[in-house]
Amino acid sequence: MIDEIQFYEPNDDFGFLSNFALAAVKIDGVVWPSSEHFYQAQKFNDPQLQDFIRTATTPDEAFSLSREYAQLVKSDWMAVRDGVMRDVVMEKFSQNPFYAYQLVATGEQVLTEHSHKDAYWGDGGDGQGRNELGKILMNVRHQLASQAPYNLVSYIDSAKLPTEFGTFQVNGFIEHATGKEHLALVYGQLDTSKPVLIRLHSECLTGDALFSARCDCGFQLAKAMQNIVAKGSGVIFYLRQEGRGIGLLNKIRAYHLQDDGADTVEANERLGFAADMRDYTFCQGMLGYLNINTVNLMTNNPRKVNALMKAGINIAERVPLQEGHNPHNAGYLKTKANKLGHMFESNFIN
Repeated sequence: MIDEIQFYEPNDDFGFLSNFALAAVKIDGVVWPSSEHFYQAQKFNDPQLQDFIRTATTPDEAFSLSREYAQLVKSDWMAVRDGVMRDVVMEKFSQNPFYAYQLVATGEQVLTEHSHKDAYWGDGGDGQGRNELGKILMNVRHQLASQAPYNLVSYIDSAKLPTEFGTFQVNGFIEHATGKEHLALVYGQLDTSKPVLIRLHSECLTGDALFSARCDCGFQLAKAMQNIVAKGSGVIFYLRQEGRGIGLLNKIRAYHLQDDGADTVEANERLGFAADMRDYTFCQGMLGYLNINTVNLMTNNPRKVNALMKAGINIAERVPLQEGHNPHNAGYLKTKANKLGHMFESNFIN
């Protein structure tokens, strides 16, 4: 990983760091198209001139207008400009979570505005400038990285994932509390102004990859992917919480106990575990990165619904996902219904 990130043009890599990036901020009830609009307008005391700059078509136009009216800049501007910049940059990232997660994901790398035009906010183009904007960004990053939900996960990278159902974009995250790696498989263009169709799918190696018929996990995963593709957009969150949180090898031990007559809940309890050890709090970080506020959740599990609500995730609708009933998992499904409260239609498990 490089030690320094240089940014300047808003459409370049890391352009979201620029004040010229279009990220609206609402300050004192007024919406500004970008932090650059706000910053340039604060040079003046005249409310009409401030609003004129606010309605500029682009950040570049807002910048030019401030130069055009340079003779009207307030007398104490040089003394207060740093504070104005600090405040609006913090608001930009606090109010635009997608950009905030990207900022936090830069880790400890030095952030440098690589501008040959500005040796105060930038590096002057030769690295000798003060880079005050970069310093502010690093300070904001430090503050965000220490608080929820930004401290729950780190975004790592993304890539295309062609599947038999369609091509998804796979996004990788690391959960800070456990170090576990989790995935978000995004299909289509998400409209986050509406509830997004999602599935929180806990890893089941035996069912998902080895085609086990002892559970319904693999069948549910396939159906959830089909549902998302049919709808046109949505997300599969693939969570590394094998065996309802007890891990792969303990799940095999539980299977052995089930072979000897225990049901899935009894097997976990005999091994010293609760029936369900999963925690979904960290999902706030993954959902936040994707700018998802409200979801339609594919699940039969009321505990998952309650856990997500407790974690602050808004659920508009629970979407049933009943797949994979077969002679090998009939008892397993009945136990999920009777002991874990899973919501199945009676004709599915009988």
